Amino acid sequence: MKKNTVHSIMERYQQLPTHNGKHASSCTLDQKTLEKIAEFNVQSNPIHYSVIYEWLSEIDPYFTDTVQTNIDNNNYNDNTAETLYMTLVAQFLHEKIPNEEMESLLNGLIAHISNWITHSKQRQSIILNDLHSILEQELPPQVSHTLTSSVMPNFLSLHEETEQLREQVSKSSTAVDKLKEELKKANFFAKTDELTNIPNRRGFNENMEGVVQLSLQNQSPFALILLDLDFFKKVNDTFGHIVGDSALRYVSKLLKEETKGRDCIARIGGEEFSIILPDTSYDNAIKVAENIRLKIASKTLSVKDQKKPLKLTLSSGIAIYRKGEDIETLFQRADEALYLAKNNGRNRVCGEQDLQT
Repeated sequence: MKKNTVHSIMERYQQLPTHNGKHASSCTLDQKTLEKIAEFNVQSNPIHYSVIYEWLSEIDPYFTDTVQTNIDNNNYNDNTAETLYMTLVAQFLHEKIPNEEMESLLNGLIAHISNWITHSKQRQSIILNDLHSILEQELPPQVSHTLTSSVMPNFLSLHEETEQLREQVSKSSTAVDKLKEELKKANFFAKTDELTNIPNRRGFNENMEGVVQLSLQNQSPFALILLDLDFFKKVNDTFGHIVGDSALRYVSKLLKEETKGRDCIARIGGEEFSIILPDTSYDNAIKVAENIRLKIASKTLSVKDQKKPLKLTLSSGIAIYRKGEDIETLFQRADEALYLAKNNGRNRVCGEQDLQT
């Protein structure tokens, strides 16, 4: 973890709500944080301090609600705090992700190193055996002397140096292997939305390809649901982007809870999400989308220094994959159904069959 991570996190508190035109005193929060650490009987370390400070500051409603739930359930401890802390830190860490071309180059480098180590060892073994065979024969004294006093020592010295080189190259190969593993992780994160920790558009496209192949193989339908938070710009304008980000994480968490198995969720735009439901009929997809809509509409998030809680609604559009069609066509039908839901008042679910009425 970068040394300035905690500092980056603490910079967030410059955005604390103000009282009488001045920022709320961080000293008060500092003291309350230390008091809560003592009350919870946990170690006074950066992890607990950051989590409890964030909880008390109520800057991020979703994070505050998550911590509060753990506390209410007597489930706040070192393990849960570490998970919460990593969630918090993830919002501030942005890694530059290598691409697939780099992985291909690394694979080629690993193969080349491995081949060199194997072939050089085989060649030296053959030469060494040949030299020993020659020395075992009856040779003219001068030839034998040259071989034993000059050729053999020089070769053994070269052999030793090459062994050392192979050892160094082998270590380099291990380092490259480790780099390759890190690259796999990086590629995973390249397909993951850093804010919500669910697949992004790139991950969505990859999942869609797999579901299409499975659908064709099993001759089974699948459904695509597009979901869009209603009036989300107003949420950002009214409460700020930190609260808006919190709302997006909350929706992502709910989507995870409401889907399972082979279902694939993704954040494919600013406030737009998608769900792929393999082996699912049109009617069942409508039920899933309606259940999610009701869950979102029934929940409120409290926001510090705001009289009214944050209430979210979303609209959804649904389409069923038709054998042989391209993904853009499927996506367009679901998108048209989504816009129908938006135009008909929002906070509703529309399917492609509604487009025909």
